[in-house]
Amino acid sequence: MILKKCVLTASVGSLLSLSSLSVFAADEDVTFSDETPAVTDSVPLTEAESDPSTWVDMSDPTAIYSHASIGGGNQGVDLSATYGGYLSGVYKHSFTLAAREDLEHYETNYFILNSASNSGVAFDNSWSEDMRVDHTDYDDLNDNSIGFFAKLPFMEDKVRFHPKVSVGFIWGDDFSDTTYVKFDATTRYRFDHMYWVGVTPTYAYGFKGEDLNEWTATIDAGVQISDVFGISASVNDDKDFLANVTFAF
Repeated sequence: MILKKCVLTASVGSLLSLSSLSVFAADEDVTFSDETPAVTDSVPLTEAESDPSTWVDMSDPTAIYSHASIGGGNQGVDLSATYGGYLSGVYKHSFTLAAREDLEHYETNYFILNSASNSGVAFDNSWSEDMRVDHTDYDDLNDNSIGFFAKLPFMEDKVRFHPKVSVGFIWGDDFSDTTYVKFDATTRYRFDHMYWVGVTPTYAYGFKGEDLNEWTATIDAGVQISDVFGISASVNDDKDFLANVTFAF
């Protein structure tokens, strides 16, 4: 419990303070002086540090890159690690291992992206998951699914629509084995290379097993401070809040 409160406090505090500093810097008027600046020793910036166009886009849920994340919220502490890289030709892939909700709920994700068509396939697995179905809470459920996704840019790439259709199977104690289809409609808006907001409405329908007929939604926002560091926060319709810090490498 102490770890959960410390991580949540640190994550939210970092998000607020870093966002305020970034906005202040963006709004500050620039003045020029006729004085010749003193010559000082400095370390030259790398291309990634000096050119935001070369940054990995942390607002893009289909972006392939290696990173680690730590987060906290009212459901506990989350940890995840992702390896991402080239597979072959136009294909990239990534593998994610995550422990969520005070490290009691485990997930894996394998992701293949066709970078030429901005589409791909995702294999998602979770264990010991808590789920609410028709206003009833279930514990220790397991979920395997395969999904097909695409990335559709609009408004000069400021708006991105990420539709995903999945077919999966859920099982667990006191829960009938259920086959389902799910549609995610993730939408993200980028103000610039740093700030973004998004919303993900989701519909799931069970056509065998439990009477699964659920709409859910999540809203999120983030600040990418540099090419290797970003902060985000999200809340869903069950009022579950999560603040997350991501380190790319």
